[in-house]
Amino acid sequence: RVGPQSMSFANSMYSMDNKVESWSVDLNSRFTNNISNQLLFTYTNIEDIRGSKSSQFPFIDIMYGMNSDGSQILEPYISAGYELFSYNNGVHNKITSVIDNFTLYQAHHKITAGVSFEHQYANNAYMREGTGYYRYRSLDEFLAGAAPETVAFTYGFNGVSQPNAQVTFNQLGFYAQDEWNLSKKFKLSFGARFDNLMFDNKDLQRNNAIYELQFRDGQRIDTGKWPKSNLQISPRLGFVWDVLGNKTLKIRGGSGIFTGRLPLVFFTNMPTNASMVQLTQIYGTKYAAGGVVTYRDAMLDQFAGKMVTTVDELVKKTGVPTTNENYHVAGSKISGVDEKFKMPQVWKSSIAVDYMLPVSFPLSITGEFIYLKKINDVMVDNINIMNPDASWQRFAGADNRLMYPANYTFVKGKNAVVLTNTSKGYGYTANVTVNAEPVKNLNLMLAYTHTESKEVSGMPGSDPVSTWQSMVTVDGPNLGTAQRSVYVIPDKVIGALNYYIPFRHKGLLRGTHIGLFYTGYKFGGYSFCYTNDMNGDGINNDLMYIPANDNEIQIGSIDANGNFVNNPTERAAFWSFVEQDSYLKNHKGKYAEAYAARAPWVHQFDLRIAEDFVFRVGRTSHKFQASLNFMNVGNLI
Repeated sequence: RVGPQSMSFANSMYSMDNKVESWSVDLNSRFTNNISNQLLFTYTNIEDIRGSKSSQFPFIDIMYGMNSDGSQILEPYISAGYELFSYNNGVHNKITSVIDNFTLYQAHHKITAGVSFEHQYANNAYMREGTGYYRYRSLDEFLAGAAPETVAFTYGFNGVSQPNAQVTFNQLGFYAQDEWNLSKKFKLSFGARFDNLMFDNKDLQRNNAIYELQFRDGQRIDTGKWPKSNLQISPRLGFVWDVLGNKTLKIRGGSGIFTGRLPLVFFTNMPTNASMVQLTQIYGTKYAAGGVVTYRDAMLDQFAGKMVTTVDELVKKTGVPTTNENYHVAGSKISGVDEKFKMPQVWKSSIAVDYMLPVSFPLSITGEFIYLKKINDVMVDNINIMNPDASWQRFAGADNRLMYPANYTFVKGKNAVVLTNTSKGYGYTANVTVNAEPVKNLNLMLAYTHTESKEVSGMPGSDPVSTWQSMVTVDGPNLGTAQRSVYVIPDKVIGALNYYIPFRHKGLLRGTHIGLFYTGYKFGGYSFCYTNDMNGDGINNDLMYIPANDNEIQIGSIDANGNFVNNPTERAAFWSFVEQDSYLKNHKGKYAEAYAARAPWVHQFDLRIAEDFVFRVGRTSHKFQASLNFMNVGNLI
């Protein structure tokens, strides 16, 4: 809310306070020469909380005022109070785990078997407008005590001032692995892991108003149930082959299924948006294009004059329900989790070659290729959106994307976003690394990595609806295909030079370290999109069609008689922009891909100089090091 024509007071800002506390106990036992055991206990408490220097006071936006025709200028002018999204905004994670590993050594085998148990509790609180929110049309109206144009507040049911949603689950795992030395040159490892994830439904309450709604294919969202318990199996196989038996040429690789985790905030969205622990009330004003008022809630007149500054007083003044026992309501934002949901799982395979070149100094080269296929990737699906059928129209012309009809939802005014799985998506990484020590104490390294990753959704953000709306697509988020990941860096080069200069001073060894590190990569992943809602799905994230030639596009305006008027100046400017951009120029006649356009290469050099100091106290030598680091040292040139 800070811009060229606006300002915020200091207390309307916020901080992110992150705290991590971790404890571990490790017991290692050796029963015989070939039998050992490890018992590991860990406890971790993670807190990510928003902080504020403000007292509990409503957040206030004062708009820039009105135009000469009386329409609203839709820009903030002054903002003050407790930041809008920060009151009672925090995530608390408590993780307890017990792991026991049993190892048996045989002549050519190392057999490991174990069991793991993990208990995880996550508590997530998020109260937008948790201290109240007022927005006024202008500074004059604010000072005069006029009625605001928007009032909103979020409060907890049953008098709870800081409501929260939580999720608790237990994961029980069993695993076994054998490292088998078939010969002095070849080692084979194979094994499997079995994980069973179990949620606790006591954390939830069913909202009957939500459960009674029917969405696509008759689906319902039960906010009183977590996904069913499910067993995930992860078999793995790997090998190392010392081809010549002297470690100068090694071939290694493997294949297996790997199971990961998902931030638990994506689960707690369901109880948070179920309107069973808290409720948000909004009394607002709606505008058409140009700031013309189309609707104003009559309730706003009650807030003229003295400002109500506590949520408790707002609850009393508006007479909203204070308990959820007889009040179930389905809000506009509904979140669910597929009852068959599984944690993310991928099949990953790799092959690598390590080769020591036969030269007079240490010189090695490594080539590695990793491929992964998504088995259970994570995505969100808005089940309130109908599937397209033959009645849906398409654009006429080269750009033939779908056009959404006027009624494309099952329940008007709702977003019903469900966390679910998809098997679409894949990725690979190819890497070449060279290490050398051409002279003593001079170590050189150079590596190039090419990466590609395709996924349906990178799950940007933590809010389910904004995560769904943020997907960049041609035909809408529900019809998204596997596309380049927003997080991938397709090309990256790193290099390092480290030189150690030893010397003696008064009989003690000292030294100087000089290190230069280089990173080069193609920055960013950009998408070429239209600024408006091209397909009528209510989302302004539509990927553009890049015309193959001048005949596939019209650039101009519609006159007062409804006739199209060509604009040759803008047409020339458009094609000039296309021709100067390497991505657009090379993808004519196609839809732009998500996150596929890249910025020019970024080059960064970091310099590190360190000095060793050695001194004696009695017969004991002590060593310490002083270092100086120059990050992005090239900027000093």
